[in-house]
Amino acid sequence: MVRLVSERLIFRDHEAADLEPYCEMESDQVYRAHQPVHPREELERSFRNSALPRKEMGLLATVFKADGRYIGRTGLYPHRTEDGVIVPREAILAFYLARPYWGRGIATEAGRAFLEYGFRDLGLVKIHAGMNQANLASVRVIEKLGFTRVRSGGDDRVRWHDYELDAPSSRP
Repeated sequence: MVRLVSERLIFRDHEAADLEPYCEMESDQVYRAHQPVHPREELERSFRNSALPRKEMGLLATVFKADGRYIGRTGLYPHRTEDGVIVPREAILAFYLARPYWGRGIATEAGRAFLEYGFRDLGLVKIHAGMNQANLASVRVIEKLGFTRVRSGGDDRVRWHDYELDAPSSRP
């Protein structure tokens, strides 16, 4: 089921046919540069248990209109406290895109589509984003979308940044 459309992208529920491109993307050593590549059986289990079940708010299959190809998953998922409690009217923006589609402005386009959808249609008051600070492309996308860095942390092995963006009506 198609949930959202932008100029070059279709965002829909995941389908069984998305398994192969999902596993291909998740097995790419460059794509996974900051995390380990998981075994195929673990990727398939993750796809079945996390991607396939329909959720009201979650990451959607992202399809590039020009070639009809599944290129990753993008969307908003519920923001939770450290205790796991869902924070009402807040979400986290995330985008995971296959490497052949990097550097084309796709993450920015997807981010804009989900920000508009989240604030306008879902009535969110705040959207969060977080990433490994070494992922400079994602940092640039989030900052281009207007997010403000609110904290950084980590250790010698992994450093991260957290960002926030308030709904347009609540910004000064």
